[in-house]
Amino acid sequence: MIRLNGRVVVYGEVWFDEQPPANAGVDIVVYRYRRAPVANARTAPLHSLCTDLARPPDAIAAEFNATCRRHIRQAEARDGLHHEVIPAAADRLEEFSAFYDTFARQKALWPADRQWLARAAAEGQLVLSCASRDGNRLVWHAHLRCGRIVSLAYSASWFRSMDSDYRSLVGRANRWLHWRDMLCFKEAGVQCYDWGGMFEDESTPERAGINRFKRDFGGQPVHSYECMVAASARGRVWLTLREAWRGWQRAQPTAALRQSS
Repeated sequence: MIRLNGRVVVYGEVWFDEQPPANAGVDIVVYRYRRAPVANARTAPLHSLCTDLARPPDAIAAEFNATCRRHIRQAEARDGLHHEVIPAAADRLEEFSAFYDTFARQKALWPADRQWLARAAAEGQLVLSCASRDGNRLVWHAHLRCGRIVSLAYSASWFRSMDSDYRSLVGRANRWLHWRDMLCFKEAGVQCYDWGGMFEDESTPERAGINRFKRDFGGQPVHSYECMVAASARGRVWLTLREAWRGWQRAQPTAALRQSS
């Protein structure tokens, strides 16, 4: 379980079909990517893709589209890339977070959640990996591992304001890093590579592009749920108040206008 301190309550995250420990000492249990909803929980549906790593490597790669396979072959043959997996993620969290935050500013995204990363690393569930050339980091990935499943949590690359050759190099390095990550996880006994969710709304080029990139690897659609369950009296009160506040916001015309813009 990954324990996270909120402003008022303590959350405990469990992933996929992991079960929370008895007497977990948290106020709210959050079930991420659970295959079936939890009874009496506040539940939201999630959609993702899963690549089956239990098959031989050739069978896995055969599902990639032709462009994806070509970019991976080119990266392997001519780009001189170095693949590194950092299972002791706590040792490199600051380096990863600084890289990601620069990427996030370029893309107008939220910065890395350092509390979540630190807690996932402390529980031994965070795996960092990177692709570099000549000592320069090109792409970083962060994965959450739970038993025989890994889920992509963060992916970051630098290519803005660079020339087209460099942008192409980074694009190849990103696909190559996913492939090398898959092979390393497969060797470690992982059976499912979850792509960390898909956007249902593809109305923006950014979201549509992210979904298209993930589909290039040919994973199978999977449907799951995010569920929240109170584990203490404080948690029950907080969830009730939060639900009432969100209901009030949805009822406001100005809030609805902002959400639709």
